[in-house]
Amino acid sequence: MKRRLCLAAASAAMLCTLPAAAADLAAQGKDLFAANCAACHNADASGIAGVAPPLANALRERLAAPAGQSYLANVLVHGLAGPIESQGQPFNGVMPPFATLPDASLLAVMAWLNTQNGQAAAADGAELLAKARAERKTPGAVRKLREAR
Repeated sequence: MKRRLCLAAASAAMLCTLPAAAADLAAQGKDLFAANCAACHNADASGIAGVAPPLANALRERLAAPAGQSYLANVLVHGLAGPIESQGQPFNGVMPPFATLPDASLLAVMAWLNTQNGQAAAADGAELLAKARAERKTPGAVRKLREAR
């Protein structure tokens, strides 16, 4: 009986820590975004007109779909180049790849960007990053993924 209580308590503790772990991951992502992306996208991911598009509240529909999560992984790994439109504003620039960052860092950034767009972190984020890393894509090819919705 005592063992069952311990198992139940351990299971409950794990369930209670899952949201905290996701929150911790997003908090790490916020810090990593500030260190690596804020120069172009602002620390709050609101973007800079004419320089880099907003990411907060601009990717809500895209990140709601599995293809959107894959797109985000590809943007982080391979970068993005060429003309795009975001929230009615045109942008034509180059975002460098961040493939030199470890997967844990990229997953954290993905988690934070998801929270900034009303989404939960992608459960298969690690798989999406692994797949993106396994493929060779130019930043221009990643832009075509954006168009393929």
